[in-house]
Amino acid sequence: MADIWIAVAVMVLLSTGAAWLTARYLSPQQGQSVMLWLTLSVVAVIFFCLYWAGQLFWARIVPNSAAIIYTNLAAIFAGLGTGWAWRLPNTPQWRRAIMAVGLGLTSLAAILWPLLSIALRPPPEGHDKWRGPVALQTSWATCSPAAAATFLKAEGIAVSERDMIPLCLTDYAGTPTLGLYRGVKLMASRHERQVEIVDHRLEKLLSDDDWPVLLAVRLPFGVDDPRFEQEWGWIPGMGHSVVALGRDPSGDIVIADPAVGLELWSESTLKTLWQGNGLRVK
Repeated sequence: MADIWIAVAVMVLLSTGAAWLTARYLSPQQGQSVMLWLTLSVVAVIFFCLYWAGQLFWARIVPNSAAIIYTNLAAIFAGLGTGWAWRLPNTPQWRRAIMAVGLGLTSLAAILWPLLSIALRPPPEGHDKWRGPVALQTSWATCSPAAAATFLKAEGIAVSERDMIPLCLTDYAGTPTLGLYRGVKLMASRHERQVEIVDHRLEKLLSDDDWPVLLAVRLPFGVDDPRFEQEWGWIPGMGHSVVALGRDPSGDIVIADPAVGLELWSESTLKTLWQGNGLRVK
């Protein structure tokens, strides 16, 4: 966890610096302007958490195992808001202090959230169960660590679901995407391998013909084909992780699904379920 704690320390310093910067240098004298910037910082926190937090593309920008911490810009936005809250003119000091402390705690919570979520929702212990080349998930929350174990074993790195759970920052509710990236990157680095984020286009994935690939998949809402839900048990909107091992002679994709074992998916099935996030080890 050294990488996580270093990232936490760096982000605390950056957020504190952001608060000091806005309080000291970036606070206009007009009250309405300060309120505007404060409002924008709060809106930025909300929008970042809803739409941009934890996305795999951040690992392209910050290819570090602790990218889940370094790329949480909600902490920086809340830090900026802390400084503006403290400099609100024509506002009693106790009110400014409450707002500043609240935003400061929001910034700290954003930085520590991957650790807080594990503390609040402890993950299952995990096991080491396999069905052929596929590590089976032993709870509904551990599909990502199990898929990571399958993926790494296919690359010659022996590891289990149980080993990957803490590395992937899995909790009882599941695994964050950048947590999965962390687990794979740490384990690959131990064997002097590098992690590559694959192109988001299905056509490129298939034409590369470079397997295995660890894929994040889900059934989108509104898919017309009832077989996904009625026959195959997919729940719309729920994320899942699988490993594409290659193509069989018929052209279908061999999928290692930690929930069921080996399957064959057609290109149309993969197009429906894959949302563009994938990892490869080089």
